[in-house]
Amino acid sequence: MQIIKVILLFLSLKLLAQNNTDLKKGGAFSLFYENSWQERFEKLKPHWHYSWNWELRENYPDGIEFVPMIWGRGSATQSKIDYLNNLASIGKIENVLLFNEPDLVGQSNMSVNEVVNLWPLIETLNIPISSPATSAPLNDWMKDFMEKASNQNLRVDFVAIHIYHKNDSDKFIELIKEVFQTYGKPIWITEFAVRDTNATENNPNIYSESHVLSFMQEVLNEIHDLDYVKRYSWFDPNANNEKYPMLQTADIINENNQLTTLGEYYASYNPNNNLSNHKKKINEITIYPNPSKNLIYIDTDSSSLKASIFDLNGRILMKKIIKTQMNISGLKQGVYFIELSTEIHKTTHKLIVKK
Repeated sequence: MQIIKVILLFLSLKLLAQNNTDLKKGGAFSLFYENSWQERFEKLKPHWHYSWNWELRENYPDGIEFVPMIWGRGSATQSKIDYLNNLASIGKIENVLLFNEPDLVGQSNMSVNEVVNLWPLIETLNIPISSPATSAPLNDWMKDFMEKASNQNLRVDFVAIHIYHKNDSDKFIELIKEVFQTYGKPIWITEFAVRDTNATENNPNIYSESHVLSFMQEVLNEIHDLDYVKRYSWFDPNANNEKYPMLQTADIINENNQLTTLGEYYASYNPNNNLSNHKKKINEITIYPNPSKNLIYIDTDSSSLKASIFDLNGRILMKKIIKTQMNISGLKQGVYFIELSTEIHKTTHKLIVKK
């Protein structure tokens, strides 16, 4: 009986810990930071981590899921596949990331055909595998690969994406939705941040720390609500890199392992708490009249809402900030969906337009 009580207590504590952790949230720190992984994990509280490397290091901290990566052609070998399958068989790993930015000369630099030819070997991995992660998720390289993978019935369990070119939260989320509509696969956002590509030591970053914080707050809440986004990891820049000014205001933990203001938010982000604070207001929304012809009214306790109207194919037809009403006279007769969101949560309703 005492043993059963201990087991139940352990399970209760584990469930409580999960409820206070965003299971999607990750951290990406290379082998350069290996000696400080433990401290960084304790401060940022990620659920999972990758290091752009395939090997599970002997000193890897407990309690953090390690996700290996086959970075390029050099690590796509039978011996490394066997090594990873052995780790999977003993429960040490659950997923594998593949080929970092093969579309760029400065990264893994591989052609689509080269990756496709390696895929039969990759498919012998006995756990879920990602797509290659290109520098932009809808560029020609990625579309070509995904088309060939589909035509040749190659296994791609989820899509790994990098996003640095959408510094507006709405456009960022629109891109994620477009990626899902295009490929129809679960999504891992393995690198994302706000970047000013023109910033240098002599040309300050145009994105302030407050802008980046607002971006993160809005994006994390949206990501949490998208069921098909399974994982995400903010990209933390290395201050010793010559391109650091481009990402300086996106830094979450400095070289002394101290959290920035942005990092403090990332570390403390708890979608369960955020949802509980706003669930009542978002669920009490009433839209009338519905069906409608020209004008709809929104009854809610929220001071303002983001409203987006989609057609049945998922295309955004209207988007605006509203308070109590919205003019829909420009819509043709038919059935639509209206998405209403606060900073924390969102809800979707069917909208019927009759002329």
